[in-house]
Amino acid sequence: MKLFNAQRRNLMKGKGIRKYVLYAIGEIILVVIGILIAVSINNANEVRKTKNHLKNVLVTYQEDLKLDTLKVNNALELLNTRKLRFDQFLSDTVDIEMYKTYPRAMGLTLNYNPFELQQKGIRLLEKFESSTTETDSLVIQILAHHNAFDTLLKETHERIGDDVTDNMDYLKYNHAWIGDLLFGKLDNPEMYDYFLSDTYHARLAIHYMLVYGNLKPLLEQHLTSSKDILSKIESRING
Repeated sequence: MKLFNAQRRNLMKGKGIRKYVLYAIGEIILVVIGILIAVSINNANEVRKTKNHLKNVLVTYQEDLKLDTLKVNNALELLNTRKLRFDQFLSDTVDIEMYKTYPRAMGLTLNYNPFELQQKGIRLLEKFESSTTETDSLVIQILAHHNAFDTLLKETHERIGDDVTDNMDYLKYNHAWIGDLLFGKLDNPEMYDYFLSDTYHARLAIHYMLVYGNLKPLLEQHLTSSKDILSKIESRING
């Protein structure tokens, strides 16, 4: 700056107005260039901070999604195990001896295992997406995938839960032996008459469709799409 000030004084003394103007313009250009460089460096730092923050958020969501896929896998394993019993007791050959051999089949329409998805990672991604003006295709895909599946899963679990409640209420208000059934007392002939009836067969078929026609395909689709998203997250984090 001392050098610039001395140069400015020399130009003023010599009344070199034209040179002074050119010099002043040069100074302005240098200042503008300096500002642009500073802004560029600041922008680069902000971009780097944003990318690092997103990576940290993606790591959190990645761990959540891994836990969710583990839950879904466990749920599918349970469904696949129970499907054998559904198929067996929905057949036309079912008889009282089959129920005596496998009495737990009388509870096929009376229980279910709902679960919820992890929420920490998705909430962080929602916060990130709302706080930036830039659109990230991976974030948009994750949000769409999670929110769609979360909504469908809750709705499906609710329908299955309502059906279980309806089946339990039907027995509670129409069959006095429901208490015996719940406590494992299975010697009432009327109990077997019900489970061999068309009424129970219809209720079992409806429950089967809710579980294997709705829930199971939904869980399988979640695993497929989650595998793709986990691969993309891995590439982004390590890229």
